[in-house]
Amino acid sequence: MITNFSKYRDRLPMVSVSLVIVTLLVVGLIGSQTSAYAVYIDDNKKILVKSCDQVDHIRTQIEAEINDQYDGEMKICNVFEYKKTWALPGAITPEDEIKEVLLKELDIKAPVAAISVDGEIIAYMGKDEQAKQLLEDLKDEYTQVDQNEKLLEVSFAEDVEIKDGLADPEDVLSMEEANNLITTGTSAPQKYIVEEGDCLWLIARKNDMYVDDIINANNLKTEDLHLGQELILEKSKPYISVLTKVEGEKTEAIPYETEVIADKASSSIKVKQAGLDGQKHIAYTATLVNGVVQDREILEEDIIKEPITKVIIKGTQVVQVASRSGGGTGTLDWPVYGSITQYYRSGHTGIDIATTRGTPIKAADSGYVTYAGWQGGYGNFMIVNHGNGIETRYAHCDGFTASVGQKVEKGQTIATLGNTGRSTGPHLHFEVQVYGSFQNPLNYLR
Repeated sequence: MITNFSKYRDRLPMVSVSLVIVTLLVVGLIGSQTSAYAVYIDDNKKILVKSCDQVDHIRTQIEAEINDQYDGEMKICNVFEYKKTWALPGAITPEDEIKEVLLKELDIKAPVAAISVDGEIIAYMGKDEQAKQLLEDLKDEYTQVDQNEKLLEVSFAEDVEIKDGLADPEDVLSMEEANNLITTGTSAPQKYIVEEGDCLWLIARKNDMYVDDIINANNLKTEDLHLGQELILEKSKPYISVLTKVEGEKTEAIPYETEVIADKASSSIKVKQAGLDGQKHIAYTATLVNGVVQDREILEEDIIKEPITKVIIKGTQVVQVASRSGGGTGTLDWPVYGSITQYYRSGHTGIDIATTRGTPIKAADSGYVTYAGWQGGYGNFMIVNHGNGIETRYAHCDGFTASVGQKVEKGQTIATLGNTGRSTGPHLHFEVQVYGSFQNPLNYLR
């Protein structure tokens, strides 16, 4: 023990000196520190400052500048906390740098009117009044009624609410952006400016779209375009659908039936009695979604004039020699009667005849059914071959009453009118092809 003490005795002065130096350094270090505050933003320590008032003053400045920029009452959504501490002067953030640090860290939100659809926020708007006006305008767009119709109800098909909320300023939409988003599914749709020689068919072809998609996205009432017109090129996927119920009355045609009488003694075909449509007056209620009739209920029906059946006397030998190529007469009868909503033109290969869903569709001439099935945008689609290179084509049918390979007579019911495929409402899209080329049906109908 004595030996070990003797061994380290010579070193004691050096150890003592070292302890004194360390002690002096610690005391000096403590003495050089100053009172400070650690600033925590959302529980994370960010900076050291001399005074809490410095940070509060700069926060107030930033809020004022942002409110000036966005013309509204903005909110800083971060949680600030100050903790007193000690720090070396060099560790304290200079006052002129505090603002730069805060701007990087602050979560700044705008008070907004949030439009909610079925519980999901789809759009932020700056003011509650703007959101209300947008929804009212949307209803107004689809509440125009036809003559002799009365609007009974208007509502949204979805659960639509306007809620108070907070959002990043850049997420707040203008009226136009919000309308585009709600009606097409995007706030910044691709757009096209109509040029010389354009028609909807050419525009659709150039942009790999369907004509009906362009019509729906732009709520077009006609296919007529004008130079410089701006079109939205988006397939419409609306977030909100306007549901309307109307009550009305109108006079409709009652299509005549065709009766064929066989005559064993004859080898010709002749019309014994011309067919004539009847008329009926109906009262109804109809349900529409975004202006398109989805359902109609007849409340009252009065027959004004009964239809007159068309009677054809047909020799039995004609039936025996009829060929698979058709055997039509060469002239075409109207397949249905109604309003022509679109005519034959470049880009539209037939005529559209609008009338009630379920109306019987007649064969425009005698022939054979060569196709009856689903055909993409045409929906339920039928083709009848009449011979001599002539075919008639019937699109958007609700259902078929004739089948492939069946021989049909002129005026015979072959299908019912519907709204299948890419259709904007119940109508028949009727086409005529001669040796594979589309022709204007109005040149053949009588």
